[in-house]
Amino acid sequence: MRQSRNPIKASIGVALVKILARKVLPWQLIEYFTRYRQFITLLFGLSIFFVALILCWHLLKDINLCDLKNAVDKLSFKSILFACLSAIGSYLMLIGCEWSAARYAGVKLKPSVITLGGIYASAIGNAIGLSALSGGAIRCRLYFKQGLTTIDVARMSIFVTLSLGFTLPLLATLAALMNTKNTSLALHLSQNSVRLISSGIICFYAGILIFLYCNRLETKPNKNTQLFQLYHWSIRLPNLHLASYQFVISLIDTVLAGAILYFLLPIQPHFTTFIMIYILALVAGVLSHIPGGVGVFEAVILAAFSSEIGAASLTVALIIYRIIYILIPLVIASFLLLINESKHLFTMPEVKETETGIAAIIMAAAVFFAGVVMMFSSVLPGFNHYLVNTFIPNKIINIAHLVASLIGVLCLLLAVGIRRRLYSAWGASIILLFLGSISSLLRGLHWIEAGTLLAIAVLLIHFRHAFYRKSRLNVLPFPLKSFAVCFCLIAVLVWLILFIYQDVPYSHSLWWQFELDTRVPRALRATLGSFILLICIMLYWLFHPALPILNSPKREEFIKAHQIILDSAQPEGGLAMTGDKSLLFNESHTAFIMYAKRGRSMVALYDPIGDNTKRADLIWAFRDLCDAHHLRPVFYQVKADNLPFYMDIGLRTIKLGEEALVDLEKFNLSSKGYKDLRYTWNRCQRDGLSLEFYAPGTAPLDELKVISDAWLKNKCSKEKQFSLGSFSKPYLDNFTIAAIKFEGHIIAFVNLLETNQHYSASIDLMRFAQNIPKLTMEFLMIGLILHYKEKGFKYFSLGMVPLSGMQRRRGAPLIQRLGALVFRRGGRFYNFQGLRRFKDKFATHWEPRYMAVPAGLDPFVALIDTTMLISGGLTGLKKKKS
Repeated sequence: MRQSRNPIKASIGVALVKILARKVLPWQLIEYFTRYRQFITLLFGLSIFFVALILCWHLLKDINLCDLKNAVDKLSFKSILFACLSAIGSYLMLIGCEWSAARYAGVKLKPSVITLGGIYASAIGNAIGLSALSGGAIRCRLYFKQGLTTIDVARMSIFVTLSLGFTLPLLATLAALMNTKNTSLALHLSQNSVRLISSGIICFYAGILIFLYCNRLETKPNKNTQLFQLYHWSIRLPNLHLASYQFVISLIDTVLAGAILYFLLPIQPHFTTFIMIYILALVAGVLSHIPGGVGVFEAVILAAFSSEIGAASLTVALIIYRIIYILIPLVIASFLLLINESKHLFTMPEVKETETGIAAIIMAAAVFFAGVVMMFSSVLPGFNHYLVNTFIPNKIINIAHLVASLIGVLCLLLAVGIRRRLYSAWGASIILLFLGSISSLLRGLHWIEAGTLLAIAVLLIHFRHAFYRKSRLNVLPFPLKSFAVCFCLIAVLVWLILFIYQDVPYSHSLWWQFELDTRVPRALRATLGSFILLICIMLYWLFHPALPILNSPKREEFIKAHQIILDSAQPEGGLAMTGDKSLLFNESHTAFIMYAKRGRSMVALYDPIGDNTKRADLIWAFRDLCDAHHLRPVFYQVKADNLPFYMDIGLRTIKLGEEALVDLEKFNLSSKGYKDLRYTWNRCQRDGLSLEFYAPGTAPLDELKVISDAWLKNKCSKEKQFSLGSFSKPYLDNFTIAAIKFEGHIIAFVNLLETNQHYSASIDLMRFAQNIPKLTMEFLMIGLILHYKEKGFKYFSLGMVPLSGMQRRRGAPLIQRLGALVFRRGGRFYNFQGLRRFKDKFATHWEPRYMAVPAGLDPFVALIDTTMLISGGLTGLKKKKS
């Protein structure tokens, strides 16, 4: 019954909206928070970053480049060897942490898979930051192939992140209490203050343990976890055995990671004090939301130990620490991941375009890295090979420095297009990388840098099939954080120039002299050129007219959309003809997305309609449109087969319910299992009921309108929108209409959604008169099923039952448990279970339907916005309730 098919319209509209909006979270405050969340986070991160830069400058202003070279010369091979061994030990502990996460999630994975997952997720998470998201994306790619679900991977990622987050403060406290004297000197606090703060932290942890002990439940999701009661909610935590094991792993991992930096120090402070400061620096880096905590981590370490160890030696140790613990593991992990993707491409060539998610992400990071390398190499002092000085004019060398810096900026921005799989960004990146390698050779035969750029270009060529989007670069929406990152890198370049050339006499004219001669420092020219180029690109995108958010489809677009629907196997696309939704076509006009806007939510109805091969590109185009206008992308009622497309653009999925389908080949009214339906069919025919079909544009709409108006008045409702059609002649004239006649009069009707492929059919608008015979609706359903079976269709859809199939078991996501509760107890709002029982009479199987939304608090707001779209606003809900 299609009229009740989509009732997040009335059902969730009254039930879930009421529960979510009033009992769980104030959704208007959530909407306000999500609107400014990214801006506030970005502003906070930038503030911390620039404060860290200023602090580092203040701590390092008394040293110069010669001091750093001397510090490098003093480093012994033994120190570097011990640091590398500590890094290996730390990553072994991270593999052990991955194993604990698997036990917590209750999943079984091969040791080789856990090893690779631990290395990949940890290396990329340490470098990028936000390990729960970046490491979680890597785990999804690896573990989905092993049969794990999204919930399993989410549990593992959260366990790894929170276990370290809860362990670090306790470890820092214990380290501080072991040597309060040195700790007080490093933190510039009195010993009594250190003891008081440490005691407070220990009491806090003790209070948590006591609370959990008093609120433990008997239920155990698996042998390694325990449920605890937290007010009205139950939370799943590791049991004492697994928690103790994980604490030991985190302890050893932290000690080994700190030992990497400790072994590189020429003067080594007390180890426990050093570990305590090291942990504080890690926490500060995480809280700053800056990738890898760059700048913030260094500022804390320098502030604590520069006076004792020496700023030059400590700076060199921090740089080598980053190389050993962050850069080298990142390169190795990325290389291994690309090898894994290459194997996948060779073994399954038929899915190259849709199954290369990690390749696109890693290549975007590689192009970004290439941009950073070119920008920094253009300002750092290096050597000029004698062949370069002999055969290449000095002006050519100066131009090569400037070109390298400009190419670096372009690569930073093109990384966004690479991540979004744009073919144009792929081609432009390859050209720039080749030009960058040439400029590296011209600047001084920097063959390592040139080889790195060429290797990245070759990898891009190898993964050509990952970049299937044909959109132009000028429609690419650059997020504000991309420009912020670029400006931060330019700020770092300026900082380096001022630091490296602090002994060179400074003049303001150096910034605006553009003559290509040796009197102008190459570094200043390259930095200024990068800044001007970035400003020009940013201004272009700020004033470049974006695609309109909403557009009223023209008659030609309706005709084209209708033809696409008829040629497809998706009859639900017929709802595009209502006229209340905008249409987004692909460039070849072989597929489209229908969508509408409510608040900050841009809600697309169903999967893209039309050519399946253009589906991924169209989903990305919709994401681009949303990003260009800072809106929340939402896909409503999508199928399980297409979930990888939505995960690829960074969305998570939540289950809405299940759709009832009839396999027409299996449906046999004469079989024993359908004897009740056979009785209904024969009985209604004997009672005088008949089913009649009207071709598009031939139905007696005046007679049908009387039935429709009476039905709406009886239901105290108004016409629904978005996911349901409405009674209007322009809309209904597009479809075949089935009507039930009794004693010569029409008593019920429905418009039918079907395509020329005869794959599937469905129903939309269903209305009936009052006081109709008891079995009329069952008779209608049977008649439609037999009709489409006779016409050779494969499936007949009875529509979705909202909240059906949701799990209430412990450990399931909150929104699923809430939906399962409403499904069972929400009879006063909507008869969910009755609808399920009615459709179960006919359905041969059920398929899940999902909503794809951004993570965080967005799913709650998206549900409410979608409800408002369907119901026509709060007035629609109020009328239905009354």
